[in-house]
Amino acid sequence: MKTPTTPCLRCGKTEYIIATTLEKGTVCGSCITYFQTYESCSECGDDMYQTSNRTLPDGTKRLLCNKCYTKHLPVCNSCGYRRKALSFTLRKKPLCKFCAVEVTRKCTKCSQKFPAGQGRICQTCHYQQTLDKKVAFIAGSFTHLAECFVGFSEWLLNRRGLLFTATHIQNYQLYFYQIDELYDELQQMPSYEILLNRFRFATSKKYLLIHLYLDGVNLITIDKSITDKYANFNLIEKKLVIFEKGTMQHRIIREYYRYLCDKLENKQLQLRSVMLALTPAIKFLQYCQNFKDSTPSMYILEGYLWLYTGQRATITEFINFLAKQYSYELQIIKVPKAILTRPNVSHQILKGRVVQLMQNPKIIHKKLQYFYSAIFGYFHWVNIPQNVFISHENFHKDMYGDCYVQICGKKFYLPQEVVLFFSEHN
Repeated sequence: MKTPTTPCLRCGKTEYIIATTLEKGTVCGSCITYFQTYESCSECGDDMYQTSNRTLPDGTKRLLCNKCYTKHLPVCNSCGYRRKALSFTLRKKPLCKFCAVEVTRKCTKCSQKFPAGQGRICQTCHYQQTLDKKVAFIAGSFTHLAECFVGFSEWLLNRRGLLFTATHIQNYQLYFYQIDELYDELQQMPSYEILLNRFRFATSKKYLLIHLYLDGVNLITIDKSITDKYANFNLIEKKLVIFEKGTMQHRIIREYYRYLCDKLENKQLQLRSVMLALTPAIKFLQYCQNFKDSTPSMYILEGYLWLYTGQRATITEFINFLAKQYSYELQIIKVPKAILTRPNVSHQILKGRVVQLMQNPKIIHKKLQYFYSAIFGYFHWVNIPQNVFISHENFHKDMYGDCYVQICGKKFYLPQEVVLFFSEHN
């Protein structure tokens, strides 16, 4: 027996039996598994787990780790586990050794019968045991909300059932822990508005169950107006970080937000109206980025309103702001009504362009708008103006799965073959 002269490389023990010696030192028997390498599994390629030549159900042999080998085993018709089949039912469904020999067992906790291959306790007792352990462990980490968390687990159990509660209860630990810390900071249970103000993510549906429970036990009072207020704040904050700092678009949208906030303070707007006003403003600035000169202009605005005809009213406020604040020569009233016109080239020429582009997919990303102009001209006999930029985001699917693009307030469907081709090569 070798006597170690240095601590184990992994655990640091000084008194142990040397299991292996490496270049950097020695390793004990408990840690040897973390330094061993095996032959690579022929299926997953991993060499971290022990592999061996396994005989598969079809008679072939392959070098597999235990995880990959299990995937090849049939699912037992009784217990649902993947194991070697010992026998089969009359309908040729596989049965594992336990289910074929013992058939059923009595649960050691509730005495109910269950498939023998599932172990010593039934699924219900298994999930209940798992839930009890999780709740006890998590509740012990709280200073003020231990009993509250236990109560929440019981409430969730009645509301969503045992399976959901046992498998998801840990997902609510973080938010309870954050509330517990805030409770300690304030020396009292925080109100609903304080929670949403401190934890903006708490407006999501994921934490709605926690709020419903806390409201039910009178620890907080849910107020829909407060919910809507912070939900709108969250959406606004997400919109304000769409553009990179230092860019023209970022500066413009920040100035526009401050302009809207002034109107909000003067009670000329509601908070939701601020959020809704930012949406077309951001969309227009993003559209401007598709042109060499991304500065908003009448040329770009006419193309934008040709593509998004229904946004004329919603974007008017922003256009007036740009004209006044930045002296851009923009006037909504001078933008002509969007109309559909025919292409100025023959149908045969358009067909040739579509065929040429589909035969040379590498040039599509360089001539994307040329491709759109060709397919809409060929399939629908519609001319796409040069100041109109169509992107993949303009493609939508209806309830039947058919693809269309909405321009000038009308839907234009495209053949499935063209849509698939574009998706693969865009």
